[in-house]
Amino acid sequence: MSVHTGEKPYTCQQCGKSFAQKGSLAVHMRIHTGEKPYTCSQCGQSFKYTSDLNCHMRTHSGASSFTCQQCGKNFIQKQNLEVHMRIHTGERHFICKQCGKSFTQKGNLDVHIRSHTGEKPYICSQCGQSFAQKNNLNSHMRIHSGESLFTCQQCGKNFIQKQNLEVHMRIHTGERHFICKQCGKGFSQKGNLEVHMRVHTGEKPYICSQCGQSFAHKSNLNCHMRTHSGES
Repeated sequence: MSVHTGEKPYTCQQCGKSFAQKGSLAVHMRIHTGEKPYTCSQCGQSFKYTSDLNCHMRTHSGASSFTCQQCGKNFIQKQNLEVHMRIHTGERHFICKQCGKSFTQKGNLDVHIRSHTGEKPYICSQCGQSFAQKNNLNSHMRIHSGESLFTCQQCGKNFIQKQNLEVHMRIHTGERHFICKQCGKGFSQKGNLEVHMRVHTGEKPYICSQCGQSFAHKSNLNCHMRTHSGES
């Protein structure tokens, strides 16, 4: 009956997300707890979900049934091949209702929606800091472990992720790979180009929950919120 009524009585106490079934809430809680109850009998790797374990088992059997006819890449699951094909077709089925931005995968849309809602479901067990994306939490955990693997040979600055070092190197090289097609302005980071494009599109994805006013930049929303709190 919950399907018909839309009732979701089971609510996560950490992030507020609600579910129609108690079992769905229990599965969701693994995001916060990190619990991985399904263990591979061959290598000991553990997983949050049975489906993930089943897919993993194929890596031991060598099964790879689904092949992309355009580039030859192989996939264990048909669903993964279908998602991969969007790289070639450019299809973007998943559209944000708030700002119109589209995505090839539902997971990417779900992550994007957090930029509007402010939801941060991934919580550091050591300091309590929360993150919108799991990879950001993984990177953060290296702060606690002291791990810093990638060093800039020009200035000695250390980075937790190789990608961050590559972006940093553009400071030294002056590279600007990301070019605005409308005005020709160049940027060293894709994220900066995406923010710049709002000048041309008028997109304002950051919305005040109290008065509905929208902003192109998160920093502008943060400043605006002070008008409601009385903070100066």
